[in-house]
Amino acid sequence: MIDSFATRISTKLVERFPDELPPIGITRYGIKFLISNIAPVVLLLIIGLILNIVSEVIICLIAFSSLRMVSGGYHAKKPEVCLVISTILIALIAKFGYLLSDYTMLMNLLSLGLVAIFAPSNIENQTKILKEHFKYLKWISIGMIIVSFLLNNYLICAALLVQSLLLIRLKGGEKND
Repeated sequence: MIDSFATRISTKLVERFPDELPPIGITRYGIKFLISNIAPVVLLLIIGLILNIVSEVIICLIAFSSLRMVSGGYHAKKPEVCLVISTILIALIAKFGYLLSDYTMLMNLLSLGLVAIFAPSNIENQTKILKEHFKYLKWISIGMIIVSFLLNNYLICAALLVQSLLLIRLKGGEKND
């Protein structure tokens, strides 16, 4: 759905503005990137408004996506699946994270163990960072969990734990540096 929409829009834009835009492939990639990254945020903000949990959604979104950028993790084969999964996960954490408020230490310990073992995971084709620098991504991920210990916020802890769980490779494993 996102692919076909991005293709239709980029084709029409490049036909209409051939001198101003790059080729269709590049324009399509840019549009797909924007849709894939903006749609979940907009959808989460709408959910946050409806459920009166906007600040919780923002906290979860920042924590989850910040760790995700440096640690990698599971990637759905289709962008629509990613949109649905990430939106549901973050909305659930924002809405029901308070149920875990007594377990921040446990969530942080689990997250720390998972990022220490698995980060970065499945990130090779998702970043331009050279493989020899992946060890720094692991240390940044560990540092983020340490900051979470200091902040002791159940929403941050829960969002980081869910992202840490997405680092685990269920099929065939992967080498971690």
